[in-house]
Amino acid sequence: MSKLRVFETFAGIGAQHKALEILKNNIKDFDYEIAGTSEWDMWANISYNAIHHNNKNIAQKLTDSEINEFIKKFTLSNDGKKPCDFKFINRQSRQFKEMLYSSLKNCNNQGSILEITGKKLIDNIGEFDLLTYSFPCQDLSVAGSFHGFNQGMAKGSGTRSGLLWEIERILKDLKKINKLPKYLLLENVKNMISNKHKEDYIEWLEFLASLGYETKTYILDSSEYGIPQKRKRVYAVSVQKNQDNEIDISNFVNNNDEVKDLSKEFKIDMSLEGVLKVDYSIEKYEDEAKKSTPNNTPSRIKMYNENPTLYEIKKDKPSYLQNVRTITTKQDRHPNAGIIDLQKSSIIKELKKIGKSNYRFLTPRETFLLMGFTEDDFEKASKNIKRKDILYRQAGNSIVVNVLVALFNNMMKEGEKYDK
Repeated sequence: MSKLRVFETFAGIGAQHKALEILKNNIKDFDYEIAGTSEWDMWANISYNAIHHNNKNIAQKLTDSEINEFIKKFTLSNDGKKPCDFKFINRQSRQFKEMLYSSLKNCNNQGSILEITGKKLIDNIGEFDLLTYSFPCQDLSVAGSFHGFNQGMAKGSGTRSGLLWEIERILKDLKKINKLPKYLLLENVKNMISNKHKEDYIEWLEFLASLGYETKTYILDSSEYGIPQKRKRVYAVSVQKNQDNEIDISNFVNNNDEVKDLSKEFKIDMSLEGVLKVDYSIEKYEDEAKKSTPNNTPSRIKMYNENPTLYEIKKDKPSYLQNVRTITTKQDRHPNAGIIDLQKSSIIKELKKIGKSNYRFLTPRETFLLMGFTEDDFEKASKNIKRKDILYRQAGNSIVVNVLVALFNNMMKEGEKYDK
């Protein structure tokens, strides 16, 4: 089998890259190459470089001017929501700028999705086989609607979720020069195919069909793929057909049984006991637990009473109670993914003395694990990023790796059908 060349748009911290590496390590003769990425969040790029390129720093011998001139070519964001001025970047440390430069270079980052054209893309990264696009969900998700982001992904809406149609523009460009990729993979929130947004999705499917893509849409829950998190997401796998026959999109939601769970076979399944770090005799786990314990305020007492308890000690025995609810970009919120009871923990006395609650939220480390990344991945990312709000954001915006492993495996089998 030839090497699968991949272009990751909205790349985040590289869940797709992680899943492909797992497949490579488990499937004989399978190989891949990330030809390029598109991601404007500076911190996500730095974590991507940490996880997938082992924090490789290629800028140490460059002058400040050389680093600055390269970074200036990119439209970048500090929060993933809006562009930031280069003056902000220039105020950061030399080490930060070295890591940012290195991340953009090592990932072959093609810049903001708004600035990519088909011809320029092929000129820069060459032909590729798979395009992944996990575009922003804020204007589609139920949580987003709660916070006032409810404009959807309609073409011309100008919303962040409307960035989907930038992929349309790029695919049209690639069609003109006969360089369409064989595969496409979409991921987004389940609400994307609700009655409110379904017509926009059907419009998208019609466009893909016009290019010759047959698309299978699945609603997959990560709790069924070896991860103790209840996280239902829409995934759409599109494969280029050689046939000229009409592509039916009328019943677009497919049978989930087609996407086989490989987590046990590949030894990437995790239990809640393996995820939660409740042995506070280990210094780093103790420190992270303390930093994830809120102040004992009325609003935090309400959180304790109204969110699910994931772990507690009863009659001196630890009890892991239920799967985690969907990981979001924040934990100190209501509702949240669940809480860990500290009432009989070794650190509760110390916490009470400083006015802390008798429970904690998930730590950033635990949220990375619940997205299918490893502790080693987290250690690499947190080496550069000490702010837990950024690490939470990266986990919440990512994709569960185990589900991607199953999907990529299924996708290639679908592709083989059309090669015959």
